[in-house]
Amino acid sequence: MISKKTLIVASSIAFLTAGAAFAAGGGKWKHHFSEADTNGDGQITQQEIANAQATRFSKADLNNDGSISLPEMQEAIAKHIAERTKSKFGKMDTDNSGAITAEEFNSRINKMIERLDRNNDGIISKDEVPRNKWHKG
Repeated sequence: MISKKTLIVASSIAFLTAGAAFAAGGGKWKHHFSEADTNGDGQITQQEIANAQATRFSKADLNNDGSISLPEMQEAIAKHIAERTKSKFGKMDTDNSGAITAEEFNSRINKMIERLDRNNDGIISKDEVPRNKWHKG
């Protein structure tokens, strides 16, 4: 039986991981979905969620003592952030030069501005700003 403390820590890791994924954009949810959907049927069962959580927990429980200490949690989060940063850098470094130019750095925001400026007048009006974070404009 899983202890309440273990469940809370595992849930915290899942929350932090999911939160980072959400902040990064909807495409990350697809990755997490396909990662959890181990039989590839397009659905995630409670058992698949439990298995995914157990895997995440075991990766964070570095000394395999059945609990995650603060240093283990910090290391797990640091690894996750490092992986995400490397991935984001790779996406931004479109010419694979190993450095991000100002043009590459600004590319994403420029695309977003183009998408938001629905009437193409070069100005983003209050009416063009998405009403909430779920709205894509």
